[in-house]
Order: sequence, then structure tokens, then C-alpha cells
Amino acid sequence: MADFVDFASHTVILGGLLTFGIAAALAWWWFVVRRQSNTQLHLAQQNMLVSSLSDVQESAVLVDSNGVVDFVNPAAERILNYKLRSARGKHYGELFTLVDPLTRNPVSWLDTAKSNDRPLLRYALLNTTSLNDIQVTYTVQPVLFEGNDKPCYMLLIRDQTELHAMQLRLDHVETHDQQTLLLNRKSFELRLKVAIDQVRQHGVKHSFCLISMDQFKLVNDAMGHTAGDALIERISRMLKEEIDARRDVLARLGGDEFGILFQEIEPSVAIRAAEQIRIKLEQYDFDWNKMRQKVTASIAFVPLYKGLKTPNRILAEADAACRVAKAKGGNRIHIFKPNDQEVTKHRGNMVWIGRLKKAIDASNFKLVAQPIHPLNPVGFKKPFCHYEVLIRLYDESNQPVSPDEFIPAAEYYSMMPRLDRWVVRKLLQTLREVTQKVPRPVFAVNLSGQSLDEPDFLKFVLEEIQAAEISPAMLCFEITERVAIHNLELAQHFIQTLKNLGCSFSLDDFGTGVSSFGYLKSLPVDYLKIDGSFIKDIAHDDVAHAMVQSVNQVGHLMGLQVIAEYVENERVIQILREIGVDYGQGYGISKPIPLEEAVRNHMS
Repeated sequence: MADFVDFASHTVILGGLLTFGIAAALAWWWFVVRRQSNTQLHLAQQNMLVSSLSDVQESAVLVDSNGVVDFVNPAAERILNYKLRSARGKHYGELFTLVDPLTRNPVSWLDTAKSNDRPLLRYALLNTTSLNDIQVTYTVQPVLFEGNDKPCYMLLIRDQTELHAMQLRLDHVETHDQQTLLLNRKSFELRLKVAIDQVRQHGVKHSFCLISMDQFKLVNDAMGHTAGDALIERISRMLKEEIDARRDVLARLGGDEFGILFQEIEPSVAIRAAEQIRIKLEQYDFDWNKMRQKVTASIAFVPLYKGLKTPNRILAEADAACRVAKAKGGNRIHIFKPNDQEVTKHRGNMVWIGRLKKAIDASNFKLVAQPIHPLNPVGFKKPFCHYEVLIRLYDESNQPVSPDEFIPAAEYYSMMPRLDRWVVRKLLQTLREVTQKVPRPVFAVNLSGQSLDEPDFLKFVLEEIQAAEISPAMLCFEITERVAIHNLELAQHFIQTLKNLGCSFSLDDFGTGVSSFGYLKSLPVDYLKIDGSFIKDIAHDDVAHAMVQSVNQVGHLMGLQVIAEYVENERVIQILREIGVDYGQGYGISKPIPLEEAVRNHMS
């Protein structure tokens, strides 16, 4: 019996061991199968990822959490000059480096991706074993495969070399006169702004010289516009020879006008240099097709002093002084002095101080609305729903006065903030009548730089919107590119505050300013308005066509709606449609209509 018990107990023990062995075997089998399943699933997921990235334009690099490369797509193979089989298993630092374009320091993109779960689009320079400083944008996205505890990271790189080169070309076009290759007016205004700040803050001595040709119209009329162009080019070369290029700034400011900023020299020395220029022009004979024409110039000389606050003011003073020189027969220099009575007499704007005040008090201004309309054929057939609000002045006889007459005067005498306040208040009061919500109309109103510089103007706008009890989404504020870059930080705060409320913003006259595309990245606007000088010549000017095409392309890359001004006929509309411009504004679409009439169209 004892033997039986022993056998039984051994049998129990043996059975227990067999049960444990089978369980262990089953567990090991399940682990192997599970591992194979996870591996197969991982491979399946990776194969799907590889397949989806094979044909994309971006270079895709997949790394693990340690930065070891697991996969590169064909685009990455080309730019890195590494095949997948060679790249796999290497640390990404052996293949390429991303460099910050400003600091020139390597970018820790993988560490940033680990600490930030939001993929961000950033700019960088890409350096590889065969190429350096390629302009790129990149983003990093975490990728989690089934069965992996740690995520991998997908780096997507897009080559922006072509776009960067296009921006450089466009920046040169925007900052330089294309005929003479001198700086243009907008660029020169920026240099003047810097010079004004130096005079005000440090007492640096600068002088501005405006040169206006006396016989240019005669040359154009008698010899033709080709001769006029040739004369301008020759004069520009002569002026280059007369300045110190290391110190002075030369620009073409208009058709037959040039500007020179004499920097860091005594006014007496600068005046002698200006007189030497006058003498050289007087001695020059312009020969063209066996015809000869004497050339002289009227020159305004304006020493920069602390009381001159803006480039526009300096240019206005110089223009008035130049008119004095011409009125005296030309071929002379008129030196501007504060409270210059001759300049005041020729400026003619003094009468506008009283007229503008009276017009505002008597509400002699009226608002009109010009439609901004979609150019695509489907949207073009729909009713108007987007407008630009324009101001009109009527005299005592109820006759319209051109804005070209009173706006410069209002700017000169710093009355634009008062005018802008009248426009904003009148517009908001009128918009209270709008009841249509779908589609909700949008009314764009222009704001001057003087208004944006006023500390209380933003507060005024916010209070007027609240008092009017209208939807802020109906308001779009237009500011010019020049105004925005004059005080970028202030413009950004103004825009962001009103955008948070629901308003939209349009950057007006785009393409005529300085480093347009660089500043555009810093301004959260919704619309890009191409300057009308490019649109009106688009049908017969290849440069204008290329500018519009490029601005439209960059605007769309940045997610903006693009508006073309001066759309005057069906031919221009068709060209803009082919380019892909979103909206048009001009007499080819609609003339301005009274604001009240536009509002009535949106009353349900």
C-alpha cells in the first residue's frame, strides 16, 4: 500500500510538472507567435508608410528615439546623396545637419519634437555631405508603430531654394528702379527714416537733395519716350559718379526726379556737392539721333533737422522748395529753411487746414463702397458681398473734390487720425442697418499710419465697434505695406487685437515696399492687395505680369486671399483668372456706389 501511495504521489508530482511544462510551452509559443504577429504588423505598418511616402515631394527621414535612421524616401535619397540601404542604421547626424539661418547653430529638431507634441513648420538651412546651406522648411511628426513602446519620428523636409531665389529677385525688383537699377522711392523713404532717427537721437548731420530735371518733358515730346528713357539712364550714371557710394544714398524718386542723401557731412560741404552736380548737368549736352538738347535741373536742398519727423514731410518740403527753384527759371538750388515763406506760398496746402476742419464739422464728406469681387467664373456671377469703403469730399457747390487734393494735405498737417475717426464712426453707424447674415458682407476701410501711431486709436475703434453692436466679422481694415513696416510691433499688436475680435485685415499696395516677403511672414493678415501699378500694365508688360504671378503664388503659399486693384476691363479680368488671383476691384467690375446703397443690398 505504501508503494502505491509513493507511486500515486509521484504520479501527482509528475502530472504537475507535465502541466507546468505544457503551460510554459504554450506561453512560449504564444510569446513567439505574438512577437511574430507584432513584427509582421510593424512591417505592414512600415510598408504602408514607405508606400505613401514614395512619391511625395518632401524628403522624408524616419528615425527612432535615438536618432538612428530607419527609412528615407526617394526624395531624401536624392537630396542626401544616400541610398536607403546605406542610410539605415546610421545616426542622422552622419547624413545631414539642419542649421538655424540666423544663428548658424545646429537645430536640435529631434529633442524639440520629443518635448512638443504639435508638429511645427520651421525654416532652416540643410547641410549634407555634398551640399551646403540649402534653404528648406521642415516639420517633425511622431509615429507610433503597434507593439513599440517608444515612438519613431518622421522628419519631412521641403527644398525652398527656388522660392528663396524668387523672393530675392522680387525683393530686388521691389527695392530698385528697374530702368536705372538705383534704389526706388520706397527704399529711399526707409533710408530717410533711419537718417531722421539718427539726427533726432544723436545729432548726426545729414542733408537731402531733390533733383528734378527741367527739360525732361521737352525731350520726351521732341525726341520721343525712348530718348527720354536714355536720358534718365545717362543722368543716373552721372549722378553715381558725383556721390561717395560708401557714404551717400542715391535713388530715383519718380519719372525725372532723383534723391541724394548726403550722410554724416556738414551741410556746407553737401551744398558744394549739390552745386557741382548742378554745374555738371548744365554743361551736359544730350545727343540723340543727330538732335541735341541742353540739360539742366532744379535742385532742392533740405538739411535734416530735429523738427522734420517723417520722410513724407521731408519729401513734401523738398518738393515745394523744388517748385520755388523752377518758378525762378530752373537751373538753380533752393535751400529750404524752416518757415520758408517762398515754400509756403508755393505749397498751396495751407488753405486745406480750414477747409478740412470745416468739412469734418459740416459732414461734407461722404462714403462710397467699391465692390471687391471673386474672379472665378462661378463666384463672379454672384451678388456683391465684399467692398472697400472710400471717402469723398464735396465743396460748397456739392461738387466732388479729388482725394488726390485733400488726402496729401491731411497727411501733411497730421489730420488723418481725425479723418479716419470720422470714417470709422460713420461706417459703423451705417452698418447697423445690415441684417443679412448669410453670406455676411465685408466692408474694408483704409487706415493711415498716423492713426496707427496714435496710442488711443485702437481703443477708439474697439469702443465704436461695441457701441455700434455690429458683428466685427463685417469689418476688414486695410493698411499699406509701408505703414505696417514703419512700426512692425505696433502694427502686429493692432492687427492681432482686432483679429481676436473677429475682424479681418488686408495688406494694401503690396509689392511696392521694402523686403515685402520678409515682412509678410510677420503680419497676420487675411488678404494681400497687389498694388494697382502692376495690374494696369499686366496686359502688355511682362515684368508686371511676372510680379503679379509671383506675388499671387507666394500669397497662396502663405494661405492668403489675393486681391488685384485697378481691374479696368475684361482682358485684365481674364489674365488674372489665368494666374489664379482670387478677387478683383476696379471699374471693370463696378464703379463705387453710395455706402447706403451697398448696405440696402444686405437688408433682409
